[in-house]
Amino acid sequence: MSWALVGGRGDQPVRPLAGLKNAVADYTWHMAEPATDSRAGDDAPPFDPVAVDRAYLQERARRRARIERSRAKRRAALRFWLVLLGLIAVSVLLTLTIWREVERLFGL
Repeated sequence: MSWALVGGRGDQPVRPLAGLKNAVADYTWHMAEPATDSRAGDDAPPFDPVAVDRAYLQERARRRARIERSRAKRRAALRFWLVLLGLIAVSVLLTLTIWREVERLFGL
């Protein structure tokens, strides 16, 4: 069955093909019925409590690892700033000591 139309050139009217008159009359606008579920009477899918416990423990381990990574990052940042502060303090102390020795040696 084709829905092609004949005519339509400028001044000619557009009309359906001859054999489609009955096909259009047989067409229905109703929606298809939903398929019935053949498993409607079956029980629920199998439940595995071991898999649930395993998934729960795995999620707890992930959360614990995420928290530990966060704490480790904070400790690493604190160590960085403490080491940097220590290096600055040592360099200032070394600079002052060298300056005093230069003044003492050259009598400035």
